[in-house]
Amino acid sequence: MNNQPIQKPSADSPSDETQRKQRDVAIDYLRSFIIVLVVFLHAALAYTSFSTYDETRWVDSSAPVVDTSRWPVLDGFVLYYDTFFMALLFLISGLFVISSLECKGGRDFFLSRLQRLGVPFVFAVLFIAPLAFLPSFLMADPRPQTPYLATFFTSDGWPVGPPWFLWVLLLFNGVVVLVHRFAPNVLAKPHKQPSAFVVFLVTIVSFLPLGLVGSHYWWVTLGPFDVQPIRLGLYFAYFLLGIVLGTGQRWQKVGWPKYWGAWFIVGLFSFFVYMGVFGEIFQLPALVSQVMLGVTFAASCTGASMGFLGAFRRFVRRPHPIFDNLSANAYGIYLVHYAIVLWIQFALLSASWPAWIKFSAVFFGGLALSWGVSELVRWIPVVRRVL
Repeated sequence: MNNQPIQKPSADSPSDETQRKQRDVAIDYLRSFIIVLVVFLHAALAYTSFSTYDETRWVDSSAPVVDTSRWPVLDGFVLYYDTFFMALLFLISGLFVISSLECKGGRDFFLSRLQRLGVPFVFAVLFIAPLAFLPSFLMADPRPQTPYLATFFTSDGWPVGPPWFLWVLLLFNGVVVLVHRFAPNVLAKPHKQPSAFVVFLVTIVSFLPLGLVGSHYWWVTLGPFDVQPIRLGLYFAYFLLGIVLGTGQRWQKVGWPKYWGAWFIVGLFSFFVYMGVFGEIFQLPALVSQVMLGVTFAASCTGASMGFLGAFRRFVRRPHPIFDNLSANAYGIYLVHYAIVLWIQFALLSASWPAWIKFSAVFFGGLALSWGVSELVRWIPVVRRVL
C-alpha cells in the first residue's frame, strides 16, 4: 500500500469542507472522532462524581445539568479526554492553513474563515446557547423573576458552551493572516519538521508557566467570548504546530509520528501520575507538585495527540460511507449537540435509572439526534455552504 494519503487534505474548522472533492481521510476521520469525544464529555458531565450544580446561581455550576445519579467510572474518561482533545483539534485546524492562505490570499482566506467560523459562532451564541442553557435555569431554586433571556444576555454573563472554540480559532487565523501580510518570512517553510519530542517540549513551554499561575480549569467570560486563559498558550502553540507540520509532507506518511504507540502509552501513564496515583506516597512541596502536575499534563496531552495521529494515519486507509457521512456532519454535530444533550439530561432527571443507563441514553441519543439535525439542515443550500 502506498504510504501517501489516498486523498489530499483540507480542514477549515471542526468539520471538513465536504464540498471539496479531495480529503485526507485519516485526518478527516480523526477530526470526527474528536467531535464524538466532545459529545461524550458533555453527556458524561451530568453523571461524574465531581460535577456540582449551584441552585442559587446556575451559571456558576460545573455543568449546566447535574443529576443525583452518578457513575464515577466516567471521571477518568472525562479528565483524560480533557488533557488533549481540544489541543489536538487546534493542531488539526492548523494543518492546512498555509496552503489555503497561499491559494486564496490573505483577504479571501480571512473572509472564508469569517463565513466558516464567524457566522456559525454568531448564530450559536444568539440562538443555540439560550436554548441549551434553559434547562439549567429551570433547575434553579428559586428562579429569578426577571425573564430568562433578559438575564441570560446580561447578568448571567451570556454563557455559550462549545462555540467558544470557533471565536478562538478565528482569532488565531486572524493573527496568522496579519503575520503573513506584514512578516511573511516568519511563516517560511522550516528546514526540519518537528518530531514528537519537540511537540512535547513545546507543550511544556506553552502550558507550564501559565499553569503555575492558576487553575487551567478556570474560565474567563467577556460577553459571549468564553476562554480558558491558562490554556490559551497551549492551544495557540498547537495551532502553530499544525501550521508548521502542514508546510511539509512528513506527517502525511504512515508511521508518523515515529513511535506513536509508545507515545500513547507514555501519555496514559502520565495521565495516571497527573491524577495523583503517587500523591499519597510522596509528600512533595507545593511548587514541586505543581511542576510535576504541569509536566505530566503536558506528557498526557502530547502522548494522546501523537498516539491518535499515528493510529489514524496507520489504520485509516480507505473511506467508508458511514464515516464519510459522520465527517460531513461533524461540524453540525459540534454546533447543535450541546442543546440536545442538555435537554435529554434534563428530561431524565426524574427517571429512577442507574447513571450508566442515563449516560448511555444521553450519549447515543444526543449523538444520533445531533447527526440527524445536521444532516437535515445541510439540505438547505445556504447552510450547506457554511457547514
